[in-house]
Amino acid sequence: MSRAAHLTTRFLTSLRPRTVESAERAWVQRVLTPPELAVWETLGPADRAESGAVARRAARALGPDADPRWLAAALLHDAGKTGAGLGTGARVAATVVAGVVGHGRVRRWPNRIGRYIAHDDAGAALLAAAGSRPEVAAWAGAHHRRERWPATRIPAEICEILAIADGESESRHVRRR
Repeated sequence: MSRAAHLTTRFLTSLRPRTVESAERAWVQRVLTPPELAVWETLGPADRAESGAVARRAARALGPDADPRWLAAALLHDAGKTGAGLGTGARVAATVVAGVVGHGRVRRWPNRIGRYIAHDDAGAALLAAAGSRPEVAAWAGAHHRRERWPATRIPAEICEILAIADGESESRHVRRR
């Protein structure tokens, strides 16, 4: 799926997010540690639904013996978005602005748009402060920036699976020689 297609789908599902069913909530409770679950519970309905969809795609790719750390990383990779306090329309605007101005520049802005674009750093800090497993916090901080993947100490193939489950195209993450 292209990045544009992923963002379009994400936008459309955010307009009318599905509720997290009790079976899925029970699965999330089994995957996450209590501190991680407390963070997940702060996510808005659309973010909880999206996190579950990403984690289910990761679970299918990882197989029945998937390490719960990787499923938790999929569930919580966008935990930092909540701190920006932006609704769907403002998130779309922030994404467009960052595409035009540049993500690196916008992430330094001291406003909600900057906080939203820097949700990876915010999520990593939030999860670390909450007592999350180190790999879960590390993935939140690195999920959109491949150059950070080695520092996470998460195996490269797991990083690829998590990124693809999040809607990143595989070719975007293939290292050019």
